[in-house]
Amino acid sequence: MIKRGQIAVFVIIALVIAGIVLAIFLFPRIGIFVTDVNPNAFLKDCIEQDLDDFIIELSKQGGYSNPDNYLTYEDEKIQYLCYTAENYEPCIVQQPLLVSHVQNEIENFIQPRARQCVEDLKNRYENQGYDVRTTSGSINVSIIPDKIMIDFLSPMTISKESSETFQKFSVRKDSKWYGLLLTATSIIDFESTLGNSETSLYLQYYPDLKIEKIKRDGGSTIYRLSNVVTKEEFTFATRS
Repeated sequence: MIKRGQIAVFVIIALVIAGIVLAIFLFPRIGIFVTDVNPNAFLKDCIEQDLDDFIIELSKQGGYSNPDNYLTYEDEKIQYLCYTAENYEPCIVQQPLLVSHVQNEIENFIQPRARQCVEDLKNRYENQGYDVRTTSGSINVSIIPDKIMIDFLSPMTISKESSETFQKFSVRKDSKWYGLLLTATSIIDFESTLGNSETSLYLQYYPDLKIEKIKRDGGSTIYRLSNVVTKEEFTFATRS
């Protein structure tokens, strides 16, 4: 009787599995796999590599994708963030809103890729039998302490038996870049008022911070800031 009971259990399990497999093939539009599509995770995977590569490019060039007033060093065009052509004069700040500028650079770069990713997400849901309606939206990038945040302001309504509307999708990336940009801004302020900066003061308060100060001919200085934990960097130039 025990053996017959065990056999009966195995038969029931086999029938349940066979029923699930049959339902998948006969009714592919029931959306059984819809929970596999997490919009925020999908979009993060879609843009992450492009975003990482672009941030590295900006970090080597003073926050500029196309530097216009720059110093060439080790085959890199490093933007002057504080500059004067005069000798024995403190420099003039070239980019007073550094964080805002970098956010705009990222927005302009990532926008076409983000739109394609939203379209790919729409197709992913439609292939699972859902009706999807989207409207063209915009993108907003925020660099804050410990994070880079990207919000896709692209309303999307997904419908089948019922409907759900997403007003925006958000991607969060862990990053210490905000602190590096603020340190760069502070150094620029020192250079514009005193003609030089004392970098050891920063190291007393920020143990994860490393600053390389490279003097070049003609009065130019290259600053390479880095976080020793995350290995993120930001490099810029001054002439003061």
